[in-house]
Amino acid sequence: MRIGILGSGLMGGKLGTIWARAGHEVVFSYSHSEQKLTKLARDAKGKARAGAPREAAQQANAVLLAVHWSRVDEVLNQAGDLSGKVIVSCSLPMNADDTDLVIAHTSSGSSRLRVWHCAERSAV
Repeated sequence: MRIGILGSGLMGGKLGTIWARAGHEVVFSYSHSEQKLTKLARDAKGKARAGAPREAAQQANAVLLAVHWSRVDEVLNQAGDLSGKVIVSCSLPMNADDTDLVIAHTSSGSSRLRVWHCAERSAV
């Protein structure tokens, strides 16, 4: 399977490494440091490599969204069209200082992602 990692912090780095070592093709993307992405790919071994969010998403069968909630819109814009992709998210809908949920009780982060994703597809 080809898996694009959008966000290469603790969760994206660890899950991407596990999947690469299990034999999947993994593209690590979206980091403040290209060197960090390159190191993640090298340390993960197998078929892992570093790339841009669009490259990671467009060539993937599945995409891991692993960024802070405040960055979800930015990374999805960089990733481009995700139609037909399986999207797995470990992004909690927290405010910028991680003290409170910004979506709760009447909705969910995954519901909000679906709205964003469908709105982008309709605009294209």
